[in-house]
Amino acid sequence: ANLVSHMKLHTQEKPYNCEICNKAFSQRNRLGSHMRVHTKEKPHSCDICDKAFSHKSSLEIHRRIHRKEKPYSCEICSKAFYAKSHVVRHMRVHTKEKPYSCEICSKAFSQKSKLGRHMRMHRKEKPDLQ
Repeated sequence: ANLVSHMKLHTQEKPYNCEICNKAFSQRNRLGSHMRVHTKEKPHSCDICDKAFSHKSSLEIHRRIHRKEKPYSCEICSKAFYAKSHVVRHMRVHTKEKPYSCEICSKAFSQKSKLGRHMRMHRKEKPDLQ
């Protein structure tokens, strides 16, 4: 049963759908983990600062902040990061890649969060004051 479940990762078969947002998953446990996006459940908390996370992996990355551990670095400029995904995002500084584009005005962004902030302008919502 575990092998059959695992093979779905390779075949791109995604039989488990979220009833709220329709996102599909290859494994039932990944759907269950995804549901925390909707329920805002954060069962994993830091024992140092009490910050809570939906996923254990996010907590593990967060703990590196307290240990000042940055195991991932940019091959071009050597800037160091807490998570591999942060290096991937950072690389767009060097490549000038902008994979996220607005469906309304076609303006492109290097980060998904920057596209989200841009979309608030189109929806005439208050800008995020960060």
